[in-house]
Amino acid sequence: MLDLMRRKKRLKLVLWLVIISLGLGMLLFFVPGQNIEVAGFDSSVATVAGEPITIKQYYDTYRRFVENYSAGGRNKTDPQTLKQLGVDRQALQALIEVRVVSYAAERLGLKVTPEEVRRAIERNPNLRNEAGFVGVDAYKALLAANNIDVGEFEDGIRFTLLSKKLNYLIADSLTAPEQQLRDDFARQNQEAQVQYVLLDKEAAKKKITPAEADLRVYFDANKDKYHIKEERSAQYLVLPLVDIASTIQVSERDIDEEWARRDQRETVDASHILFKVADPSKDAEVKAKAEEILKRAQAGEDFANLAKRYSEDEGSQPQGGNLGAFPRGAMEKPFEDAAFSLPPGQISGLVRSAYGYHIIKVLSHEIPDKEKNRPSLLRSVQLEKAAEVVKAKAAEAEKLAASQKDLSVIAKELKVPFQIKETGPLNRSMDAYKAGLSQEFIDGVFALKEVNAIGKPVEIVAGSAIPKLLQIDLPKPPEFKESLEAVKSDYVEAKAAELLQAQAQRLADEARNIKDLTKAAQKEGVPAKTSQAFKRDGTPAEEIGSAPEFTAAAFNLPVGGVSGPITISGGKQVAVLQVQSRTPFNEEEFLKQKAQLREMALNVAREAYLSEYIRKITDGLEKAGKIRINTQAIEQATGSRY
Repeated sequence: MLDLMRRKKRLKLVLWLVIISLGLGMLLFFVPGQNIEVAGFDSSVATVAGEPITIKQYYDTYRRFVENYSAGGRNKTDPQTLKQLGVDRQALQALIEVRVVSYAAERLGLKVTPEEVRRAIERNPNLRNEAGFVGVDAYKALLAANNIDVGEFEDGIRFTLLSKKLNYLIADSLTAPEQQLRDDFARQNQEAQVQYVLLDKEAAKKKITPAEADLRVYFDANKDKYHIKEERSAQYLVLPLVDIASTIQVSERDIDEEWARRDQRETVDASHILFKVADPSKDAEVKAKAEEILKRAQAGEDFANLAKRYSEDEGSQPQGGNLGAFPRGAMEKPFEDAAFSLPPGQISGLVRSAYGYHIIKVLSHEIPDKEKNRPSLLRSVQLEKAAEVVKAKAAEAEKLAASQKDLSVIAKELKVPFQIKETGPLNRSMDAYKAGLSQEFIDGVFALKEVNAIGKPVEIVAGSAIPKLLQIDLPKPPEFKESLEAVKSDYVEAKAAELLQAQAQRLADEARNIKDLTKAAQKEGVPAKTSQAFKRDGTPAEEIGSAPEFTAAAFNLPVGGVSGPITISGGKQVAVLQVQSRTPFNEEEFLKQKAQLREMALNVAREAYLSEYIRKITDGLEKAGKIRINTQAIEQATGSRY
C-alpha cells in the first residue's frame, strides 16, 4: 500500500527512483549508496559475458539490501542473520540479472538513446512541478543533495527503458484469453459464504491404540522406509557470537557512527481499512459502507479482523491492514496528516484519498532518539565487531587444529568465550537448524574421513563451529525393535488419516442426502460453522487460512452444494463445506473493466515470460562458463563466506 499511496510530488525526498520489479523474483536496487570508498577492493566480484561487476557496485547494492532488511534499524540484521537470509547471494544475483538483461537486449539489437533518457527524466513526476520539468540545474542539485551520482542515476533510467523494450519485444505475441479475464474479474469481485465442518487429525490420533501385531504388519509392509542410514556423532567447538559480543568494548564514537547510519525520520506504524472508489458515481455508496464499518471499529470490534474481512488493499489486508512503519512524505497528504495526528491506539474518522475511503488505526508513533535507542545501538556495534572476532578466531582455531586434536586445548588458546558440545547421532536428512546446527555443519561432519579428524570452521545458528568426528555407525537393515517408535508414529498418522477421510465422507454423504450440513454435523457429533464472506484469493476463516481447494469448492459448487472431503493445513485437518451464498457474475461491470483486466493480465504474462527468458539465458551463460564469481572478493566486501 505504501507504493500505491506514494505522493506524486516529492522533490525534497531521497529518490528511490529506479527500484524495478522485472518479475525476476526480487527487487533490483540501482540507487547508489553514500559513495563509500572501499579500501583494498581492486577486483570485480563477478563477470557476465566479459562485463565486470565491480566490487564497489556490489558493495553499494549489498548495503541497500541490508538497509531494506533492517527497516531503518528496526529489524535484527547482525551478520549471522544476514548470512542466514542469503543477503550476499541476493545482492550478487540482482546485479547478475541486470547484466544478463543488458546482454540479452544487446543480442537483439535493442538500444536506448540519450534522447530517450532525457525524455524519461523530464517526464519523471519526482522531477516536475506545476510548470513542468524542474530544469537541469535543479535536477542535478537535487541528486547532489541526496548523494546520488548523475551518471549512475541515468544509467539506472537507461536500464529501465532497455528492460521495457526487451519485455515488449520478446512478449509481443502474448494474449489474454477471454476466460482468463472472466476468471480474474470473478476473483477480484465475487464473494462466497459457506458453512463448514473441520475434522482434526490430532483428535483422531488420540483415539488410536495400536496392538503390536498391527505395528509388525505395518513394519513388514514398509521396511524400506526404516532402513537405518549411516549415522555419525561429533564433538564441536562453538565460538558463540552473542557471548563474544558481550565482551566487546564500545566507544561513544562507535555509538555515534551506528546512529548516523540509521534512518532517523519520524515514523508512524499504522493499519488501515480501504474502501476503493473506482467509479465516482458510487462514492456515496462506498462511503456509507465505510461508515458502517467505522462504527463497528469504534465500538471495539477487532480492527485486524475487520481489515481482513473488508479492506480492499490487497497488500495489507492479509496482515490485518498493517502497513508497517512509514515516514512523513511516504503517503498521500490526507492519509499522512491523519496518521501522524493520531495518538497510538486511536482510530480515525473516514479519511478520503485519491483511492477511496480509509479507516486508520495508529499502532505506534516514533520520533527517533539516540538515548532511547542506545541499547539497540550498543548491541548492533557489539554484534558487528563480534562477527569479525569470530571470523578471525575460527581461522586461528583451524591453524591450531593442524597439530592439536583436543578441541578444549585449542579453545583455551583462543582466549575468547567458547563452548564444547556433542551432537548425538547425526544423519544427512535430519533438520540441521532444528538441532541448532546448519546443513553446512552436517556436510562437514560427513566429509571427514576418519574418527578424531577435525573439520573446517562452519557457521551454525549460534556462531561458528569446528567439528571433530567421534563415531561412525554404518548403514544396516531395519529391525522392528529399533524402529518401534517411528513405526508407531507412522502407523497412528496413517490410521488417523484413514479415519478422518471416512468420517468426512460419511458427513458429506449425509449432508447431500438431507441437503443440510448443520444437521448432518449434529448427527456426527461435530460442530458446523459459518465463514465470513470471502473472495477467491481471500481467507474463509482464520482457522482455515489459505486453502486453494477449499476456496475452489466454494466457488465451483452451486449454491446449496456440498463438497466431498477437502484436506487442508498440510494434512492436519479435513473439511466439508456447503455453499450458502455467492454474488452473481456482474456482466455489465465486467465489460467496463475488461480493457483494464486485459492490460493487467498481459503485464503479468510479460513479466513471467521475461523471467523465464532471462533464466534460460543465465543458465546458458553459466554452462558456457561466461558467468564467473569471485567468492574471495564477495567475502572481503561482506565479511561472510559466500
